[in-house]
Amino acid sequence: MKSLRTKIAAVVIAVVALVAAPTAAMAYTPVPSGGTSTTIPQGGSATFLFEEFTTGTVTYTLTGEGITGANIAAVKTAVTSASVSKAAGETVTVTLPTDATGTYTLVGTQGATSVSVTITAAIASTGFDAGSMLGVWIGGGVLLLGGVLVTVFAARRERQTV
Repeated sequence: MKSLRTKIAAVVIAVVALVAAPTAAMAYTPVPSGGTSTTIPQGGSATFLFEEFTTGTVTYTLTGEGITGANIAAVKTAVTSASVSKAAGETVTVTLPTDATGTYTLVGTQGATSVSVTITAAIASTGFDAGSMLGVWIGGGVLLLGGVLVTVFAARRERQTV
């Protein structure tokens, strides 16, 4: 009896952990040849792959408030820019300052060709949107209820056979 309850409890805990676990985000944001725009939270990072460039070296320049060369963003100061060169096909990661505000521009340049990404700094989310997880929690609750019912019926059946 205890073994059955332990197994059921372990299965229920495992299912709840899998349901409530966050899923991994996409590794990078592809940037089409026409450019794009995106939003990154304050202090957040995003990785971009510029699809326009397939060979050679690409120079990426990030322009906006508080840009430095260390991580392409660090201290809130006047509008500045930082550049880095990478081989075509490599990704570039942008990290915004924790107090980032406004708009930032990431431009990939190779010869006369340039592609830009407009990045808007969003206020970092400090809460959790429970409404978006409602279905997950309902599903988890149903699984938990099912586990409890199985345990109750197994215990009842065992008592009847004694």
